[in-house]
Amino acid sequence: MSVVPFPADAVDVPADRAMRLSSAVLAVYLAATTWPMIVYAGGASALGPLTVHMAALAAAVVVVSTRGPALRPLRDWLPLFLGPYLYVELRWLIPTIGHAHSDMLVLHWEHALFPGNPSATWASAMPSLALSEALHFAYASYYLLVLVPPIVLYARGRRDAYAATMLALTIVYGACFATYLLFPVDGPRYLVGPAHAPDGAVRTFVLHLLEAGSSRGTAFPSSHVAASVVATLCALSFQRRLGIVVAALTVGLTLGTVYGGFHYGVDALAGVALGLLCWLVARTTWRALSLGGQRATAAS
Repeated sequence: MSVVPFPADAVDVPADRAMRLSSAVLAVYLAATTWPMIVYAGGASALGPLTVHMAALAAAVVVVSTRGPALRPLRDWLPLFLGPYLYVELRWLIPTIGHAHSDMLVLHWEHALFPGNPSATWASAMPSLALSEALHFAYASYYLLVLVPPIVLYARGRRDAYAATMLALTIVYGACFATYLLFPVDGPRYLVGPAHAPDGAVRTFVLHLLEAGSSRGTAFPSSHVAASVVATLCALSFQRRLGIVVAALTVGLTLGTVYGGFHYGVDALAGVALGLLCWLVARTTWRALSLGGQRATAAS
């Protein structure tokens, strides 16, 4: 697929304003977490993570404060590429900030909303290898659900749709990560281990992936679910055929996160609610940015 070039003289269009806003959200988050990263780096003698953090903060500040097309590629891609690193950072930030983990409270909500404990009992009650592998496959597709739709939009030259999608993803990730810092929840995988689901190649891959890449304290709400809901709604809005595929996988992911014992049921439910809310906020914000651009053009 060839990348469609954007007009070089299109300065401060709604997509530029949306991407600057996304970078501003990143800059605020990075600035707010700089001191905990300094504390962590000093205690662990680990300057590498702090160096990356400060470089990311500097890049976010630069693209927010700079207008025009010169830094457009950095402005466009910074939120997409920083997301995975910011998630990894949580494994250092959460214990450094030191808030008490709230699994007991979340389990109280779980018992009030769901009969029994679905994250511990569902897989045992339905020990189907085909079901287990299908749901774990949907869970593993998370990275593709979040990354592929905006990349396709960008490659096709649909920068407005790309910017609207990235704004929504930035908002939902910002909401999730801030919640984890203030209200960490370990989730069932850390407390009792993954569910007793039938083992297969896909499930084994997912367990290895989680062991290597997950950050403790990031269970509530499920960012997998919240971001996938946002990705689904954006894809359905801008590229319907792909959106249908993303929607189907998101349903499987939402079920799989509980079936596999990675999250409580209430984590997934909160992820759905947060995803819907953040998408609505992003859509309203995009409309305001577009309307502001139209007024500025009319005034000139």
